[in-house]
Amino acid sequence: MKKSIYHPKRSAILIILLFISGMLIGKFTQRFRFSEYRWIYQFGSLLNILVTTGSLLWSLIHPLMIWSEDKKDWKKHLLWMIIGMVPFLYLVIALNF
Repeated sequence: MKKSIYHPKRSAILIILLFISGMLIGKFTQRFRFSEYRWIYQFGSLLNILVTTGSLLWSLIHPLMIWSEDKKDWKKHLLWMIIGMVPFLYLVIALNF
């Protein structure tokens, strides 16, 4: 039996945590936008873009990694595939409304 390298449960939870933390970083650095600490805003804004975009890309790749690792029994990880795709689904729903 082949040992799994990719852990769907941990990855799905990490994807969501990264997405939420990226959004919170963007929200909390807004208070420094028009202050003498503008560098905090600039750094936080860049970090927000990197973390959020990274989690969105990872949420797209996540189901493919699960499927490629276990092609026969991918259905037992279907819930974690959907949970891992929450950031992407959030973006799709937000852009449509």
